[in-house]
Amino acid sequence: MSETITIGIDHGYAAMKTAHFSFPTGLVEYEHEPYTRKDVLELDGRFYVVGTGRQPLQKDKTQTEDYYLLTLAAIAMELEHRGAERTVSVHLAAGLPLTSFGRDKKKFKEYLFRDGRTAFFRYEGNDYSIAITAVSLFPQGYAAVLTQSELLDEPSVIVADIGGWTVDLMRLDNRI
Repeated sequence: MSETITIGIDHGYAAMKTAHFSFPTGLVEYEHEPYTRKDVLELDGRFYVVGTGRQPLQKDKTQTEDYYLLTLAAIAMELEHRGAERTVSVHLAAGLPLTSFGRDKKKFKEYLFRDGRTAFFRYEGNDYSIAITAVSLFPQGYAAVLTQSELLDEPSVIVADIGGWTVDLMRLDNRI
C-alpha cells in the first residue's frame, strides 16, 4: 500500500456526502449479480446496489452493515475521482449528528475502523483493497464552518446543519 489518503465522509440519514459526491443512502441487496455494474458494490459474494432511494431512519447507524457498505462505496468513488490507487490505507474523517455525538462516537468509530482490517471488495467492476487505518470523528457541520475563513475570526458563530431528518444547531465561540 502507498501512503495514507484522508477521505472525509458525511454519513447523513438521507445522503452520503464526500468532497466530490453526494448520493442517497438507499441500499438494495441482491443474491445474484445485477444486470449492470453501475453503483454495484460486491462484498463477500453479495451484491448491493448503492444509492437506491433512502434508508429508513436508523437512530443507531451501527445496527446494520448498511452505513459501512455505503462508506466503502464512497471511498471507491473518491479514489476513482482522485485517480488514486485501489489498494490503499485510508484515514477516514467522518461526522455524527451533534445531538448524538457524545453517545455514539466510540461505537461509530469502532464500526468504521474494524480493527484496521483490510476490506476486499469490488465497486462498479473494479477491485479494491482498503484498510481504514484511522478514524477521526467530528460533529456534523463543524468541518464545514472551518472552511469559511471569513467566519473563523468571528467571536461567535451559529452553525445550522439542515439534514434529511434533522436540523442541528451548534454555537461556536472563538472556534470552539
